[in-house]
Amino acid sequence: MKPLILICSTDYEFSLLLAQILNMGGLDSSLVEGAEEALASVKSDDLMAVIIDYNSDAFPIGDLVSQIREILADKALPIAVFVGAGNQQLYLEVLKIGVSEIFMRPFNPERFLSYLSDLSPNDNAKTCTGRTTGNLLIYAEITMHLDSRRVECNGMDVQLSPIEFRLLQHFLHNPGYVFSRDALIEAAWPQGTFVEPRTVDVHVGRLRRGMRGVLGRDIIRTVRATGYALDERQKTDRAS
Repeated sequence: MKPLILICSTDYEFSLLLAQILNMGGLDSSLVEGAEEALASVKSDDLMAVIIDYNSDAFPIGDLVSQIREILADKALPIAVFVGAGNQQLYLEVLKIGVSEIFMRPFNPERFLSYLSDLSPNDNAKTCTGRTTGNLLIYAEITMHLDSRRVECNGMDVQLSPIEFRLLQHFLHNPGYVFSRDALIEAAWPQGTFVEPRTVDVHVGRLRRGMRGVLGRDIIRTVRATGYALDERQKTDRAS
């Protein structure tokens, strides 16, 4: 049986487009239009993720996500949200909720399917990397589980926002490499989103403080006038 994706959207044509893309990727989909239908459908045992196409006139996104999590209190079901390109207000609103992923419309179908493939329990839907670490990224005491989108430090779970997760993932792929703010924006923010350099500083600062809280030391190095790097040789008294 194919993994099932629930699509909640008031835009029927967009729902059909997503369903077609999912079908091409070997995934099944169920289409619902409103919040009530979505809440009635999330109990399915076959459900792998919920996709919400959000605009301000559709439904209160915070209430819907909270109710889905309440219904599925014993199951960490991934929730991804689509937001219209250029709508910074809606993007920030969704960001505060802490969903699993945010996509901007128009979107890259390959990135969308890649995200879902990482979630899929079906090994046939995954791309084999041939690496002994599989879906793990490991550096110092940090272990990132790409399939379940979890981060552990010294055996403790670290709670990260979607942006912070992608920032850390980018750092973990190239420890010690200094990334410019533009490179981090391209790696961690949805395509087409306007991001100021100061916004990058804020998110990196939050990531740094979160990692410091479990590691007891700073692990992200600031390179003045250049950017940031993941470096386990940082001192605990370095400013954030």
